[in-house]
Amino acid sequence: MKKHIKQAAGRLLKDIRQFGLAVVVLLIYMTVVSQIFGAFCPVRLFTGLPCPGCGITRAAVFLMTCRWQQAWQMNPVVFPVVAAALYFAVNRYLLDKEAKGMKWLIAVIAVLLVAVYVEHMVRYFPGREPYSYLPGNILERMIPAYPNIWR
Repeated sequence: MKKHIKQAAGRLLKDIRQFGLAVVVLLIYMTVVSQIFGAFCPVRLFTGLPCPGCGITRAAVFLMTCRWQQAWQMNPVVFPVVAAALYFAVNRYLLDKEAKGMKWLIAVIAVLLVAVYVEHMVRYFPGREPYSYLPGNILERMIPAYPNIWR
């Protein structure tokens, strides 16, 4: 059992060494840009419109704090995203094997993201977070009439 734990820890440390800097840079970007602009999504900052992934971070926070319904309302695709992440982590770090079918799983999640996005944009835009318009976006600053398209 100790050998298995050491192997899992070794794989985790290897991944941290390989991807740790990218994760740190991403977290710094998210923190700084969110503080300055109120959002960190490049699509939202440029167009003012939500992207298919909008709400996933907030939904994940709701999920981690056992607020299932709020997570579902923010972005229901968070549930398959978390399930896929757990499937990958269990296979990679606990079972020491490849997580088979991950490409297909990611493709299905991408399709779900787009489908939920379209449905929520039709139902909720621009009235409910995260499906709201972000004023002061780059296109709005470049083209003053741009916000009139969404009204």
